[in-house]
Amino acid sequence: LFLFPLLFFISCTTSTEQKTINVTGQGKMKVVPDMVELSLRAYSVKSAMKDAVTETQAAVNQIIAVCRKYVVDPSDIKVSSISTNKAYDYSRATEKFIGYDALQVLDVTLKDIRKIEQFTEELLATKISKIDNIRYNHTKADSIMREVNLMALEDARKTAEKMCDKMNASLGSIVYLSNFENRSNKVNRGMHYSGSDYQMNLYNKSFGGEGFKMTAEILQFEDAAYASFELK
Repeated sequence: LFLFPLLFFISCTTSTEQKTINVTGQGKMKVVPDMVELSLRAYSVKSAMKDAVTETQAAVNQIIAVCRKYVVDPSDIKVSSISTNKAYDYSRATEKFIGYDALQVLDVTLKDIRKIEQFTEELLATKISKIDNIRYNHTKADSIMREVNLMALEDARKTAEKMCDKMNASLGSIVYLSNFENRSNKVNRGMHYSGSDYQMNLYNKSFGGEGFKMTAEILQFEDAAYASFELK
């Protein structure tokens, strides 16, 4: 884990009843992801609907067999119901009916990111049509976010203490504390990484679209704490 410097924004307010200092503390942490979530699609078009369904289901069975080799928890493999529709060719000025399509989607969570390359290699050996919605994550994201929250709270307190030291004042009791604030300059909160989701369109096992990054981007967790303290 890599800790980043904490930033803060400070403002002081004075009223006839109570003198307060308002501070914003920030916490940031960069983490290397250890898991990946992705959607796997099987799709086929046939002149008869039953043939499209049969071919799609056969592809899904192949995909599930590969997933079970790498995904331990069955709940990490979610299979949608198969959907069917009429298929048209729009390559010319007028649409042309070409048959019926059948689509089925699997949402898979791979909790050992070290196996992603071997996993995708085996998937490409099946009749899979598309890999998309690839999202890197961390198995301990909730606990990391709680730690970042505490970092933001501590930063807010230290910021208030430093301000009081500079102004020759004493810090009193806390009168307000929150992780949410209705301001136009809200701090970016939660987990994120630069870039977007990735996808692979597979046409005869060739790559299309943006492609698939085997090297995951660093995850950044951020949180903010808003606090008001009495001034003595």
